[in-house]
Amino acid sequence: MHSSTVVADVGVRLRAAQYVRMSTDHQQYSPENQKAAIAVYASEHDIDVVTTYEDDGRSGVTLRHRPALMRLLKDVLGATRVFDAVLVYDVSRWGRFQDVDESAYHEYLCRQAGVKVIYCAEPFANDGSPTSNIIKTIKRAMAGEFSRELSEKVFQGQSRHVERGFWQGSRPGYGLRRMLVDANRKPKACLQPLEHKSIHTDRIVLVPGPPNEVALVRKIFDWYVHDGLGVYKIADRLNRFGLYNAQDRPWSNTTIHELLRNEKYMGNMIWNRRSQKLHTSYVRNPETRWVRAVGAFEPIVDTAVFDATQARLDRYKSKADEHQVLASISRLLQETGRLTLRTIKQQLDIPGRTRVRRVLPSLEDAYRQVGYFPAFDIAYVDHRITAKKTMAQYVLDVVAQLEASGHRVERDDRLSTLCIDQELRINVCVTLGCKENTFQPYAKATKSTRFRADLVLVGYFPRPQLQLECFYLLPESVLDDRAQTTLSPCHVPGVEGFRVDDLSLLLTLCARVPIEVSDELSDDNQHH
Repeated sequence: MHSSTVVADVGVRLRAAQYVRMSTDHQQYSPENQKAAIAVYASEHDIDVVTTYEDDGRSGVTLRHRPALMRLLKDVLGATRVFDAVLVYDVSRWGRFQDVDESAYHEYLCRQAGVKVIYCAEPFANDGSPTSNIIKTIKRAMAGEFSRELSEKVFQGQSRHVERGFWQGSRPGYGLRRMLVDANRKPKACLQPLEHKSIHTDRIVLVPGPPNEVALVRKIFDWYVHDGLGVYKIADRLNRFGLYNAQDRPWSNTTIHELLRNEKYMGNMIWNRRSQKLHTSYVRNPETRWVRAVGAFEPIVDTAVFDATQARLDRYKSKADEHQVLASISRLLQETGRLTLRTIKQQLDIPGRTRVRRVLPSLEDAYRQVGYFPAFDIAYVDHRITAKKTMAQYVLDVVAQLEASGHRVERDDRLSTLCIDQELRINVCVTLGCKENTFQPYAKATKSTRFRADLVLVGYFPRPQLQLECFYLLPESVLDDRAQTTLSPCHVPGVEGFRVDDLSLLLTLCARVPIEVSDELSDDNQHH
């Protein structure tokens, strides 16, 4: 151990803080060993250790995960500092930063504040000489490289375990359980939530869960493949039945979609879809870097059913150009003799209505190019889509104003439903005015069967200009339950009172008004 020179006044012992960091890679780096080595160094150099900063079980890769070091650097710059040096076991305990300049920067802050960083177990004096600076730079680079090599070794070990069919995740998912097995794959016990294995040689595999959960998983796949239900309808049905997911929460579109996508239900395990190396941000890895174990577990869903599920989920992922879309629509027209939105959605041999809208300027244009001229007003569909986009922007603006005023606004992706402060529920819709030669200049609204609301916000867009003329903000109770309601005085008495030119009225309705209690009422309450 090389002794470094510490400048101090004659007869005055230098006061120092010691920084220790727990490491799991070598026993020599335990806090006790570090403190013992620092104590010996302090005794030999007449240094008093007055305080200790200890990061227990903390990675040295980043600063944000080391509260003790952050507190040390803050105290170094403070006016009430009680030490003039920092004793550290070696360079690696100061940090295994991936950028060597970061380690040097933190030491530079200490030196600028008049606090010297002393490495007690290093064979050089940290005196700022060219030799010590070169050695420190090499040591810092070696410390960072050690973390990178260790991370790669851990990754390779985990990959081999996955290839052998051992579970590396935490939550098994609905319908599955974690089974603890020994080194010979002999089952030992099912692990409960938050339980972990305690023996190093034990491993974990997935097994089917309770029969009722297994049956429900199969039923979800059956609903999706054979009954044609979408993820929204499946989630709604399960929630109405009072059946919750693995986290004991209501099902959502996302949880149903993830369940239908996950290959573990057909017995396969996929690992490393996402990764986080050395405390950096999570990244999505390409499929070529996934680690896959086929047939790792007992399957719950048949391969044919799972493949049919993926085919339906992927039906809109293929990319078709304008020529392919028109050719498919033309073939459909020749087979059926007519075109409707329903037939396009169900029978088109390429992605349906959504893909057509993305590739072609409009459905009206698509019909014209394939030589189909229907008697009905096909332009209505394109106009309605345009009106919905315009209405969504108005809704976004009013939501931003509500949130800026301190209100909490919950909304769906299409901005068709709003819930303000978990109290006021609003259904948002648009209505197109009839053509000018029909003499029916009234807006119309339909009561939603999926979302029971307190108010209905209607945006009125007369045709063919498609410019917003006004809003209607009216109670849902005035609308018919089954039929479309015409917003005219004969159908909705006083409907003009619900007509507004902007959405400032909605902001007024949601405003919080303090309630003043009169003195008489206050006295009555005191008597009672």
